[in-house]
Amino acid sequence: MNSLVLVMAGKGQRMNKNINKILLPLGDKPIYEYSINLFKEFDFEIICVINKDDEIIKEDGIIYTYGGKTRSESVYNGLKIAKGDYVFIHDAARPLLSKEVIINILNNLNKNEAYLTYLESVDTLKEIDNDKIITLDRNKIIRALTPQCAKKDILIDSYDKAFKDNKSFTDDISLIEEYHKEVKINLVKSNPENFKITTEFDYELAKVLVKKND
Repeated sequence: MNSLVLVMAGKGQRMNKNINKILLPLGDKPIYEYSINLFKEFDFEIICVINKDDEIIKEDGIIYTYGGKTRSESVYNGLKIAKGDYVFIHDAARPLLSKEVIINILNNLNKNEAYLTYLESVDTLKEIDNDKIITLDRNKIIRALTPQCAKKDILIDSYDKAFKDNKSFTDDISLIEEYHKEVKINLVKSNPENFKITTEFDYELAKVLVKKND
């Protein structure tokens, strides 16, 4: 069995809405339901990490737990109760993930490996170091997306060590890079529509794409 930890305990403050953005309507359902429905097709154990204050319509067969003060704490709360050997971690604010990405990961699961979905950078990227601007090699830069996947015990151990060291990471694979260097990290290319709804523009774009696919 494989588990999904669906992270949906954020506040979505950059959207300037009075509710969590994952509760906003997208087509005929709220944003978060897209991810739930997609992973259901693959018989995942689904763990939704939610806000205590959000009015979520809870479904039978889905596990719910509460988020922490940070994304890392929220993911960890989900990991602790996951029963699958492998755990996929996905942002509910990415509702347009394609099933082909999940299939690609499932077809290549390996014991001592992790999986990072990504897209290439289409922009020229520059690093600012004080007053100095450094142009980076775009061919060596990728954008890290979700889902990210690894063995549950590797993820739990990585999070335990990060909390002990009081270190903060922006994604889950970063912890494995830090604490389990022996683990091979595989890159799985994502579909371009798998962007994170962060701003009002993202939300409007997602509505256009959903309408187009109806």
